[in-house]
Amino acid sequence: MTGHARTFLLAVGLLSAAVVSAAAAEVAMKGADILATLKGARVEGPDWEQSFDDGGATIYTKGGAQSQGRWDVRGDQYCSLWPPSDVWACYAMTIDTSDPAHEQVTWISADGHRNAAHLIRKGQ
Repeated sequence: MTGHARTFLLAVGLLSAAVVSAAAAEVAMKGADILATLKGARVEGPDWEQSFDDGGATIYTKGGAQSQGRWDVRGDQYCSLWPPSDVWACYAMTIDTSDPAHEQVTWISADGHRNAAHLIRKGQ
């Protein structure tokens, strides 16, 4: 095996290990985890933020405009209701706590669309 081939295989191996490590940091959340994590918390996306009241109210802010809705946990999914709609939309969630100073939660829709945000826990 040539030196270039060994270098290439080493690089592929390191890249594979990094991908596996990154994926391993993200953990699927169960219903109780979602509830405990979001109650009283706030999340920040790239150009938006959302707060989660202990009683189920939620406020989404983007570009200075606010939308008020409701949030709940049903089974192992986060669900939200945004008037004037009366339809609850539900999402699976994951959390990445590998960097405690920058925890990240991700909502995953039924079609696989992912929306990640920085988690700011109650009291932080």
